[in-house]
Amino acid sequence: MAKHTYEELLHAAQAGLISRRQMLQRTLGLGLSAPAIAALLAACGGDDDDDEESDDGDEDSSGGEADPTATPEAATDGGDDEPTEAMDEDADDEDDATAGVAGEPTRGGALRVALIGEPPTLDIHQTTATIVSLVTWHIYEPLFTWDETFQILPMLAESHEVSADGLTNTVVLRQGVLFHNGEELTADDVIASIERWGEISGLGQNLLEATDSITAVDDYTIEFAMNRPFGAFLTVLARQNQGCAIFPKEAIDAVGVDPLEEFIGTGPYMFVERQADRFIRLARYDDYSPQTGEPNGYGGAFGQYLDEIEFVPVPDEAARIAGLQAGDYDYLESISPDQSSTLEGDANVVIQPTGATGWETFVLNTSQGIMTDVRLRQAILAAIDPEPILVGGQGEGFYRIDPGVMVQETAWHSTVGEELYAQADPERARELAEEAGYDGTPIRFMTTQEYRDMFNQAVVAQQQLEAAGFTVEQIVHDWATLVENRSDETYWDIFTTGITFRPDPVMLPFMQGCGWPGWWCSDKKNELTEQLQGESDFEARKAVWDDIQALFYEEVPHVKLGDALGVAAFAARMQGGVGILQLAPGLWYNWIEE
Repeated sequence: MAKHTYEELLHAAQAGLISRRQMLQRTLGLGLSAPAIAALLAACGGDDDDDEESDDGDEDSSGGEADPTATPEAATDGGDDEPTEAMDEDADDEDDATAGVAGEPTRGGALRVALIGEPPTLDIHQTTATIVSLVTWHIYEPLFTWDETFQILPMLAESHEVSADGLTNTVVLRQGVLFHNGEELTADDVIASIERWGEISGLGQNLLEATDSITAVDDYTIEFAMNRPFGAFLTVLARQNQGCAIFPKEAIDAVGVDPLEEFIGTGPYMFVERQADRFIRLARYDDYSPQTGEPNGYGGAFGQYLDEIEFVPVPDEAARIAGLQAGDYDYLESISPDQSSTLEGDANVVIQPTGATGWETFVLNTSQGIMTDVRLRQAILAAIDPEPILVGGQGEGFYRIDPGVMVQETAWHSTVGEELYAQADPERARELAEEAGYDGTPIRFMTTQEYRDMFNQAVVAQQQLEAAGFTVEQIVHDWATLVENRSDETYWDIFTTGITFRPDPVMLPFMQGCGWPGWWCSDKKNELTEQLQGESDFEARKAVWDDIQALFYEEVPHVKLGDALGVAAFAARMQGGVGILQLAPGLWYNWIEE
């Protein structure tokens, strides 16, 4: 964020022209450091005028264009502002956005996380669902991960080398890493995990298609013989939703590609017990083999301060918020940003801006049913007016209108195709629908009430589509059932979801082959995807990505609504903050302070 923008906000706060609530909204997505946010909130004073109008969100921005040579960077980690003297004086305000990060870490205690519902599985190879990542990345680990600026770090790997011709990738493992069953991690476990992941995950399949063989040179060295250069090698093997977690070979041999029966990893916490619709309980793994170095994003040495982490399904948002206020939960997986005002002023709760966490979308079924006609998909795109939908789902000030399929906080952001974004043109939609021969067949629109923003967005979108002449049948499920049913290509025509932050476009779920629900699989898309994965030069990859985004708006596998600017809500007794959230937070740095 530019310095003058910070100074303008500070002046407005000191002059009494902006409330704490409005300030919280305006800091979202600006890349401010936590002390800077704290200073701005403190300058607003302690009281909000309940009658003030909320901010309209037009102030939200990423603070300028990304350096195309830079590593993609999250908003919560950005910002070059150095804390001023005024910031330092106010940074310890117990009611500000940095509460819960001070003090010396202490070991012990249990942390309770309220989930939006029951996770559909604890086998992370099986799904891109964020709720699964939040739980299971405490149990499992990948070969590589991301630092706080989204550069790749080794995790279970010790090193990686690629040959000059790009046709041999060699990965050396850290020695002495133990699974939760006490067995040492070896190359055989890694090869079995990658081969299984490659049969289940589209991104894994992309890697295996570029690989002729994977060989264990010795117990700790693995050689990948490639049939073509694969510049995204480290990216695809790094932490992500449906990422390549490493499991024991014996656990894989027992199930093949079916869901795991044993949840054994190398992570800082081990699986203890699961009671459906009640809890999932993890406990510290005392024989954990940590990485070296200072904590850095999702890497470095983990603290493991908590004895236990318990994940509790709480489908009703009001119950999650009330439970946080009552001390029943320490962290909420999800909160509608405009509900943060409910928690303001509660000394036992901390609200922390998260910046852009991804983007809201409607996924269209390109494989079966009426949406296979691209003209009808284009008609849906033409009919949608994103802003009212985002106001209904995210709330004023908690969204950003932007055509980019990669968000502004990354070096990949593009405005290609923006003339087709946010058309809000029901007449054009009628014309395209008529060309497609649309006869009033109900459009099956699947959503969930467990993510309240998705449900609200579906309701407003239904009104817009019906105003453009479409017939819409809304299908409402709990999230786990929606995730299951979206894999049935005969069941739905549109479903609601959010695409979480990705550091690299190859990690987007619909870029991982043709298998992700929606099944976007045109020849042109597949050709461009292969180019994107194979290139290692950023400028060449960015040019390919621009072509893919143009195709995204031409073929309409999704209707992008806009970027989600969120908040995290957690108990003041949960120390250590929430770090970076873009790929789900890691709670191994947190501790309890009564």
